[in-house]
Amino acid sequence: MRIPILMLTSLAYAGVAYADSASTIRSTALLEKASADSAVLATLSSQTKLDAIQRQGAWQQVKTTNGQLGWVDMMSLRFESNGTSNSVNTLKVLGRTSNTGSVGTGVNGLDKTDLARASPNYSEYQKMQRGAIDRNTAQSFGQRSKLSGNRIEYLDQSRNTKREDN
Repeated sequence: MRIPILMLTSLAYAGVAYADSASTIRSTALLEKASADSAVLATLSSQTKLDAIQRQGAWQQVKTTNGQLGWVDMMSLRFESNGTSNSVNTLKVLGRTSNTGSVGTGVNGLDKTDLARASPNYSEYQKMQRGAIDRNTAQSFGQRSKLSGNRIEYLDQSRNTKREDN
């Protein structure tokens, strides 16, 4: 029983000292804190090499080659394999992402009155625009990643029925 505990403890300490290598996939802001409202410390160009230190939600703390610490949006990073398979790296990658999740969008809980009273929030729109890319960049990424497009027709609203919760 002592050996597995010793191994887990060793893995935990190794994980503290180990930093993943990453690079930016596009020009992105290096922020002071893990927040879109945070002060911009620097602008990192595409393909900037970084050490990924820790994750906080959708943000990754990174260290630049000149030692500057800051936070970047996880979607702006590509994590690099160093060609070796170590268990710490495997555990960190497993905890970072999942390809089995699903995304849902919608306005559940809002009625017609709520929607009629809604007003645009331009500052939130500007934050959202920071992550936008042009069509050519998106298509290039899709081709490099061997993604294929699927056209999905809109749902027939006349068949839309309210679901009752059990």
